[in-house]
Amino acid sequence: MTVNHGGTLTQDYFKSYIKLIISANECSSEEAKNIAFKQLFGEDENRFGQETYKNFLLAYKELKTDISGEW
Repeated sequence: MTVNHGGTLTQDYFKSYIKLIISANECSSEEAKNIAFKQLFGEDENRFGQETYKNFLLAYKELKTDISGEW
């Protein structure tokens, strides 16, 4: 996936992306988070700046809360 380096990526963007990975790979949210981190950040949390990385972590936390609330 090509990511524009021009702006901060949002929590909603990351939530959607992680959900897509979960659906496509039939994996856990933790596994999807790791896949997304490798694909998007190249395992470098500073690749897109701290604000974008913070949004990534917040999206994952929110997604985990959403998923656990469904059970």
